[in-house]
This record gives sequence, C-alpha cells and structure tokens, in this order.
Amino acid sequence: MKHVTAIIMLITGLGLAQDQPIPSSKEDREPVQYSKEMRGTFNGKKMPYLASHYETILYEKNDYEKPLASIFVTEYRSVKNDPSRPVIFIFNGGPGSASLWLHMGVMGPKVVKVPSDATDDGSPPYKLVDNPLSPLDVADLVCIDPVGTGYSLAMGEHENKEFWGVKQDAQSVSQFVRRWIQDNNRWNSPKYILGESYGGIRGPQMLAELRNGELTNIEINGLILVSPATDLQHIRFTPGNNSPYVGYLPTYAATAYYHGKIRTRQTLLEFYEEAKQFSINELGPALLKGTRISEREKDEVAERIAYFSGLSKQFVLNSNLRVDASSFRKELLRDEGFSVGRLDSRYKGHDYMAAGQYPDTDISSEGFSAAYVSALHAWLAEIGVDVKRLYRSGDNELGKNWDWVSTQGGWPRYVNVAPHIGRAMRENIDFKVYLACGIYDLATPCFTATNTIHENGIDVDRVKFIELEGGHMMYNHQPSFDIFLTGLREFVK
Repeated sequence: MKHVTAIIMLITGLGLAQDQPIPSSKEDREPVQYSKEMRGTFNGKKMPYLASHYETILYEKNDYEKPLASIFVTEYRSVKNDPSRPVIFIFNGGPGSASLWLHMGVMGPKVVKVPSDATDDGSPPYKLVDNPLSPLDVADLVCIDPVGTGYSLAMGEHENKEFWGVKQDAQSVSQFVRRWIQDNNRWNSPKYILGESYGGIRGPQMLAELRNGELTNIEINGLILVSPATDLQHIRFTPGNNSPYVGYLPTYAATAYYHGKIRTRQTLLEFYEEAKQFSINELGPALLKGTRISEREKDEVAERIAYFSGLSKQFVLNSNLRVDASSFRKELLRDEGFSVGRLDSRYKGHDYMAAGQYPDTDISSEGFSAAYVSALHAWLAEIGVDVKRLYRSGDNELGKNWDWVSTQGGWPRYVNVAPHIGRAMRENIDFKVYLACGIYDLATPCFTATNTIHENGIDVDRVKFIELEGGHMMYNHQPSFDIFLTGLREFVK
C-alpha cells in the first residue's frame, strides 16, 4: 500500500422555510436548471468553465412516465465538450448530508475558508475565495445531493423515506450517475466516485450497483474516499465489540499530543506511529482475552493506554480498558474545563458543566458549519439559482430512520461494504483507490480505515493512503487541503 503519512509540523435555505410542492409528473414542467459561464485558473491553467445547478428527474424502472425522484446537483465542466474527459461524482455522507462540505470545502472552483488552526468561524461575512487547486483543469465535477438532502426530493406517489437505506440510497444515486453518463454521452470518460464519511459506504455500494446491478455494466476507474466509514464494526462502540478501541487509540494519542497532555521527546509522527503498533500488537490481543486477562497484564495495558491517551490510569481501569470516543472527549481536558471536538479533536470548548460522562455538543461542528452553509447559498446565488425551498444541508431525522438491514440478507451483522472494493480490484485490473483522512478525526479515525483496507481482500498496492493533520474534514487545515488536492489531481489525470 502506498502509505504516505503527511504530518505538517506548523503547530499546526436558499429561499423559504417551507418546502414547496414538486409537480407529480413530467408533463407538469421541465426540470429546473441554472447555468452560468465563468472563468478560473486551476493548477496555473486559465480556462472557461460552465457552472450549473440543476435537477434531474428519475423515473420508475418499469414505467418511464412515472416520476420517482428529483435529484439536484451542482456541476462544473469544461466548455469544451470532450467525451473522453474524466468526471468525478462527489457526495458527502451522514447519512442525511448534502454535498456542500466537499463542494464548498475543497473541490469547487470557489471554497469557503475557515480558520486552519481550529478556532471558531465566528459570524458572517465569511471568506469565499478562488480555489486554484480545484481539479477542474483535469476533470468535470458533479456534486450530488441524494434524496432528502439539498433540494432533492421524492416525486409522484413516492416518499423520501423509500430512499433512506444502504441499498436504496446507492441505487438511486447510481441511477442518477447512469442517466448523467447517458445524457452527456460520457460512456468512454474515465469515471471516479468521491465519497466522504458515510460516502465511504455509499461509494463501494454504488460500485456493486453500477458494475453488477440492474442498471448497466459501468466500470469505475477509481474510488476516492475521504474519512470513510466503510466497515461499521470499526466505529461502533457496542458491548462485546473490541474493534473500535483498537482503531481509535492512535487518534486519542494524536489528540492528547496536540493538547499538550503527553510528555515525550518524540515528534507527533513518531508518537502516533508508536500508538498504532501498540494498538494492533498489544491492545487488540489484550481486549480479546476479556475476563481471561490477568490482573498484572491488565494493569500493564492500562498504564500503556494512559501513556498514549493522556488519561489517568485509574480512569482507564475504571473503563475496563475500553474508553469510548465520547468519554475520551469529555475526560481529556476536564481538569481545564474543556471537552474536545468529535469531527476535529483540535477544537476545544466549554460544556455547561465539567461533570458528566459526555460532551454537550461537538464543538468542532459548531466551529465551521455556519460558514459552509452561508458560502454555499452566496455562491448558488452568484450562479443565478432561485429555488424557493429550504436547502437541507443535513437532516438528523433522516439518519435516525435509515435502513441498515435490507442490504445484508441472512443473519444480522455490521454493515461492511469494503468487500465490494476488493471484488472490483479482482475484476478490473485498472481500478484503484485514493484514501485520505485526518489524524484528529474522532468520528471515523484513520486507523479504522487502515484496518478495513487490510481485512477485506483489497490489493493494498493499488491504494494510495495519506494521513493528514486535520480532522474529519481535514481540508479545513490549509496544508492538508494542498496535499490532498495535489494527490487527487495526480490520481485522476
């Protein structure tokens, strides 16, 4: 596996609140579309491009007169209609998140700038700046909002909740991708899928739908994963599941180092790498012993966990060697009156009370979300978008009503779509993966992705894996932003 650990040592809606009804059949109206030709400079190349925000209406499989869903996307393409030009299909995760985070944070021709040093974004106005590293010079970009996010909604007799599930969601987004390819005559274009967070489930599931499903055999050139949740066993803290404790400890170590809770002469990178070795070689086997572990070994392991995590040995023992992420976030800086962020553990903030087991909120999410939402609406207005309906940037209720089961069949188990990646590699000699994550991510830590890659029949020599000094959205950290996009351009061109 091409594994590059890049630690940058710099000390370091639109419209109304009520949804407007969508006509129930294609005869009622034409799909909504807004487009504007613009100019930009990307990787030193000046070029005109077409910025569009538009709707595609999907129809039922067996009745092309009956609308199924309205999918809205933001698209950037070269004004030269090159049928062999690469295209990147982009989405975020949640489930329940629109694509504005990747769109406005790193991929688009304009991006919002939040403080790189993990301080709060404050109040408007926020900085919307040119993005000279956008890969628009080498690929067209299609940012997709799945049903129930952005402006995308079910149509006709259908309801949004019909699309809210691992398989259902991947099928509808795959149906859009196939329509886009057909409508734009891009069958021979190199095709890439970019997913963040839950997008690490949607993306591999789409591989199965596009390559082997009912739609058409469509090969994908590469999968780009940002802070992915691909095998949920590694990130679900449930009784009897020891995997997360192994995968999270290196991020605990990086976080504790960042906040000055570690006494060592090692560099951050050296300390982080040592934590990985301890996790896989000592912590994992110790946890698997359960009650069979001796008191002596338990005491020794607790001391090592305390050393790497910055927590007290007694707290680790009280947690039975199993410190979940929320407890860690609350405990690390409790004596200073702070808890640390989940999406980016560099952030710290005050809770209502220092007492308690868990933080009141994710201070990191509060630190940048408003800037992203404001920037998206300002940018869509510049394109000319005028949709009188709430743009849903995220919907927690959608996630709570998600169908995690129907994709699995047989006995219940954790959702794990990583085997689809391994199969794609075995059946397509050109298929490759670019995986990027942030070492301060306590939602989907880097080492959980490492373990997933090594456990599911994936050819690690075709995986480029970079770890960056940021959080879940590591591109909020400017040096990581630069490294990620430089690598992505090389990956797709």
